[in-house]
Amino acid sequence: MRSFFNFLLALPTALAAPVLLETRQEDNIAGSWIVKVNENAVLADVLSQVTQAAGVQPSHQYNFGSFKGFSINSVTDAVSLLSSITAIESIEPNTRVYANAVQANPPYGLARISHRNKGATEYIYDDTAGAGTFSYIIDTGIYTEHNDFGGRAVKGANFVPDEDDRDGNGHGTHVAGTTGSNTYGVAKKTSLIAVKVLSSEGSGTNAQVLAGIDWAVQDAKAKGRIGKAVANLSLGGIFSPMSNQAAAAAVQQGLFLAVAAGNSGLPTITSSPASEPSVCTVGATDADDNRASFSNYGLLVDIFAPGVNVTSTWIDGPDDTNTISGTSMSTPHITGLGAYLLGLEGARTPDALCKRIQDLSTKDKINMGLLILPPSKNYLAYNGNGA
Repeated sequence: MRSFFNFLLALPTALAAPVLLETRQEDNIAGSWIVKVNENAVLADVLSQVTQAAGVQPSHQYNFGSFKGFSINSVTDAVSLLSSITAIESIEPNTRVYANAVQANPPYGLARISHRNKGATEYIYDDTAGAGTFSYIIDTGIYTEHNDFGGRAVKGANFVPDEDDRDGNGHGTHVAGTTGSNTYGVAKKTSLIAVKVLSSEGSGTNAQVLAGIDWAVQDAKAKGRIGKAVANLSLGGIFSPMSNQAAAAAVQQGLFLAVAAGNSGLPTITSSPASEPSVCTVGATDADDNRASFSNYGLLVDIFAPGVNVTSTWIDGPDDTNTISGTSMSTPHITGLGAYLLGLEGARTPDALCKRIQDLSTKDKINMGLLILPPSKNYLAYNGNGA
């Protein structure tokens, strides 16, 4: 994760030029841009104008809810080239996005979220276990052949150029395992859908992530899964207005997004899409109910869950596991809990589901450490079972 940046209105709106949202240059991808289009515009018409003006085809297109746009590559100055297209609302440099994992060792998370007090060794849950729900894992892919998925994991879409749809990193498989595998999962009967947006190195671009969110929304809507679907984003980058707007649009379309708060030990306002208020942002705790030293914090963190030394599925064989740490590992506890509650209690809007998770949570058990400002909600995930 990277630190906060200020966005700049580079061109006056009186000139009807697109607004440039500026990022820290070290995170930018040279010649690559994300462009947001006015929601009342016809996207196909705008894309035709873009091809004529810039001489390149868009690499990704986005059209879900209030978020319309595209990404383009190999363009040095997108603002100058596209300034005559009045339907363009804003332009942002495409930036790097990273998986939020930290290496470490052994597990406890499932027992913790099914008991009010630490130290339990059983996971207590209703055997509906997320049946009839769908969990979109927007990540490095999923090793779908892993035995612990029991045939419930499928490959949905791949937005990483020059890589096939396999998980060459392990991060996405680990996240999917905590969400819904037989042994390590919170919602043991949810269907898992791999949406690959990060490479085998565990990194990608904002453009790829937005394409993955777009695909998940469209797939859930087309298949009648809204109200039964959740999505996991154990990833993030520097603060990005475009990323937050896209996440908000997905939530408005009815897709619950659990998002990693980030691993910088900073206020969550510094990163995206975790800083979007309408997503369910997740911080990390350890086995002793301490806020993990790496976990981002602040008013934008909705819930905390176990994220230190979490064991889950891995990619080196059909029974392989790995133990790692990060807000990437806490987030799928909440994705799985969201699927579990949708299966147990019925459909809810994303906002209502995040609030239900907060209402169920165990209050004031987390040691936040030294005084941190802004303060975080002291909410530790709980599934409503156990003692």
